[in-house]
Amino acid sequence: MARISTYVTDQNIVADDKWIGSDSQNNFQTKNFTAGDVAEFINTTASESQLFRYKYSNVSPGGAIIRPDESITFTNGGALTVPFSGISQFVLSQYALNQGGLSINVSTWYTNPLLSSDVLITQCDDITQWAIYKWNSSSQKAAENTFYNIGLTYANGNGGLSDDKDYFISLLQYAGNAGDKNAVSAQLTGSDSYIVTHNLNKFASVTVSLGTPTIPLEIVECQTTYINLNQVKLDFTNNFTGVAIFN
Repeated sequence: MARISTYVTDQNIVADDKWIGSDSQNNFQTKNFTAGDVAEFINTTASESQLFRYKYSNVSPGGAIIRPDESITFTNGGALTVPFSGISQFVLSQYALNQGGLSINVSTWYTNPLLSSDVLITQCDDITQWAIYKWNSSSQKAAENTFYNIGLTYANGNGGLSDDKDYFISLLQYAGNAGDKNAVSAQLTGSDSYIVTHNLNKFASVTVSLGTPTIPLEIVECQTTYINLNQVKLDFTNNFTGVAIFN
C-alpha cells in the first residue's frame, strides 16, 4: 500500500464517499464511514453549543396529549407539515438536545435572552427550510410544567415544520442591543440618489446592500452625506435598488 500522502486529493466530496475508522461501540473494530453519515451525525448532535435542537412532533389531539421531551409541538396537536408563515405560537419542551445527544434544560433562555429577540429556526438536515421570528412571549404550562407556550411573530422564511424532523433554534439578534437604536430602510427603488429619513437622532452608520431588509445580500458602495441627525443623502453611480441599514 502506498503512502497516504501520495494519493490524489478528492475535491468533490459526495455523501457516498468513505474513509476508514474505528467503531468505539464495537471494541474499536475497523469500519467504513460515509461522508453522508458523518454529516448527519454532526447535524443531529448539535455540536454548536448555542444551537438548541428539538424534534417537531405531530402529537395526536385525541385524548390526553403526551408531548415528548426535546420537542416542538402545538397546543391542540398539529399536522404532518406546518408552514412557517402560519406559526404564531408553539409549545416548546424545556429540554433541548446538545452535543452527544444529551438532554439539557435550556428554559432560562426562553425569557432572557430570547424574549423580544429575533430567532432563526432551521431544519437540521435541510437548511433551505428556515424561518425568522420575533420571540414575543414565554409562559410555563400549568398542567405540563416541563413545557412552555411560546408566542412568535413571523418575519420571513421558506418551508415549514415536518413531522419527526429535527430543528435548530438559535439567537439571531439580541433585543438587549435595542439601547443602540437601529432601523432599516427599504426605500431604495431604482434611483441614483436618495434622501432617507431614519429618525434615529444620531449620525448613524450606513450599510447599503442588494436584497431586502430581511435578506440583505452583497454590500455596495455609495456616497453618504449627513443632512442632519435624522436624514442621510445616498448617491450612486447608477440607478440602484436595494436596502440601506442604519445603526
